[in-house]
Amino acid sequence: MKKLILTTLLSAGLIVTQAEAGHRGNGHHKHHKDYDYARVVHVEPIYQRVERSIPRESCWTERVAYEQPHRYRNDSYTDELIGGLIGGAIGNAVGHNKTNKKVQAVIGAAIGASIAHDINRPRGGGYNVSYRDEQRCAVTHDVEYHEQVSGYHVTYRYHGQEYQTRTHRHPGKRIKVRVDVTPVH
Repeated sequence: MKKLILTTLLSAGLIVTQAEAGHRGNGHHKHHKDYDYARVVHVEPIYQRVERSIPRESCWTERVAYEQPHRYRNDSYTDELIGGLIGGAIGNAVGHNKTNKKVQAVIGAAIGASIAHDINRPRGGGYNVSYRDEQRCAVTHDVEYHEQVSGYHVTYRYHGQEYQTRTHRHPGKRIKVRVDVTPVH
């Protein structure tokens, strides 16, 4: 009985709409669009997997070796001068004649200065090694996945018929539908 009444009302609506369309359009038939609400019978969320990168910093203490070349910090030539004087005196004492004493004194002075310089030079490859504890840090990225609602599958009922659509938002208990009435010839 309900279907008969509904079919009768819809038919009457179409006849009235056709009559109005016939009067307005100089004999041309027009589309008529209107909006109504349908009852929502089922809503199912649509999930999408989303990836998120989370930076994580990790730090540690590391022992680091530093090499520095040896540097003789005494900028004075006192040791070389004293070594030269001692070497010159020895060379002078060893020489036999006057010319020979002068040559021996110069050679002794040079050897004495060289010995004094070598005694004061640091040993061990020419580098000082020192150690320090330093903090080192690195950033890595952890990947996290989670589900996110991206839309909804909606089943709704309008005038006894079920329809389905997809929406971005949850429609609630009813959904707005467009009703398109077209004349039948």
